[in-house]
Amino acid sequence: MLAADNPLVREYFRRIIGEDGLRILETIPEEEITDEEIAKLSETKLTSVRKILYLLYESRIAEYRTERDDNTGWITYWWRFNHHNIKRMMEEEADGELARLEKSLTYEQNGEFYRCQCQRVLFEEAAEKDFWCEECDANFEYFDNREIVKEIEQQINELKKWKRRVKRN
Repeated sequence: MLAADNPLVREYFRRIIGEDGLRILETIPEEEITDEEIAKLSETKLTSVRKILYLLYESRIAEYRTERDDNTGWITYWWRFNHHNIKRMMEEEADGELARLEKSLTYEQNGEFYRCQCQRVLFEEAAEKDFWCEECDANFEYFDNREIVKEIEQQINELKKWKRRVKRN
């Protein structure tokens, strides 16, 4: 079975293919297997199995080869899983999220924000509008974003801890 005993890997797969996909994934043996065999083993519709396999293929975790039956002309898809790509893909996803969070943190730390009843804007925009929002007819007032900064910093720290756990496993 495909690393189903590792909680970090399970969490990653749950995000990609959902709970139903994870249940199907747990039935797949280590060796190369057809999508039809996976459907039989997991007692799932072939279309559902194929959908999950293609999601894993897009994530570069599943690979396939095709084989044509000379008599019928039918094509059989033989699937296998690239275990080495799982950790790498998990790390790449975390790196992308870290970059997004760090960009957001920089924006929040470097900006002075004002808000009204309907939006939050930077000082420059509030000043251009004479600190008056025409959309809700209210004043822009200073907005202290320290809680937002603290929340983003916490998310960054949690993600870095998660990455360290992935590297250890």
